[in-house]
Amino acid sequence: MINTNLFDIPPTLSMFLPYIGAGMLAWIVWRLSGKLTMPRIGKPQVTRIEAFVGGKRGINKTTVAVVGSMEHRVCIAFAKIGIDAGDNEEYYMMMARIVAGASMTLILMIVGLPFFTSLIGIIAGYIFVNGWVARAWNKTRTDMESELPSLLLRLNATIQAAPNVPSALETVAKTLRSDGPLRAWTLDTAARMHTEGHGAVEAIRESAAGISTSLSIAADLIGRMWTTGGEGYAKAFGTAADNLESVLDARVLARAKGGSAQGTVNILTVMTFVMIAFMSRSGAMADIVKSPLVQVLYSLICLVIVYGHSQVSNIIDNAV
Repeated sequence: MINTNLFDIPPTLSMFLPYIGAGMLAWIVWRLSGKLTMPRIGKPQVTRIEAFVGGKRGINKTTVAVVGSMEHRVCIAFAKIGIDAGDNEEYYMMMARIVAGASMTLILMIVGLPFFTSLIGIIAGYIFVNGWVARAWNKTRTDMESELPSLLLRLNATIQAAPNVPSALETVAKTLRSDGPLRAWTLDTAARMHTEGHGAVEAIRESAAGISTSLSIAADLIGRMWTTGGEGYAKAFGTAADNLESVLDARVLARAKGGSAQGTVNILTVMTFVMIAFMSRSGAMADIVKSPLVQVLYSLICLVIVYGHSQVSNIIDNAV
């Protein structure tokens, strides 16, 4: 028999734990049987371009998530851990939040926090998953912007030798990082130029705007270069590319400093929970901590900490 006193669970609540566990298991099985498309663990069965745009172009699948939308960001986050979440984004987000919340609650109970205080792990898991998706999306944008100056400079040199913009894009794309998102976007852009002609310029610009302002500017430069052409515009393209490179270098530096600040915030948050757990385990406070009122107050304190962490993280993201 499991000794629930290890986690300071009230005896009255301990009677209902088997029923709660059985109910949760039944609910999970019901959700799995009703909505689950078995996840493909390992390398997703889609191309890099399809993985980037967040869609699965199978025989019976015609919908593709809008670039930059929440569904698209969820697909990117799960693709990084080898799961294709296309067309089931809400389901996988829900399951990730459940797993993260349950895991964090259990961890808090193991380290010594009172039971009711440990339930804050459910909210923390929800916030963690949302932050994980946001970080995966920001990393994709950062990876693209870090290679964007190279793309523009190489494209400028290639266009001067061969003024065919779609072909030049294909050539330059092959020089970018093979597993990088910018290479996938560039190849997709070149393919759309070949198949749709000048009519694809506006759609390409809107797609780039959903990713980042810098990529939107680059798409606008490439589109104007393609539709206008001429030696004079080629020189203007080169000048604009040089200016954008300086802006992007500064942005990459700012994001690096923001990442350092985020790491400090994470450490402070973890240390605060460790201190609370240490105080809860001390002999002097053992009886006091068992009081329901004290556990509620601990829960409120932990909730404020989790909320503060999310707000500070958002401020850092917005600043950089």
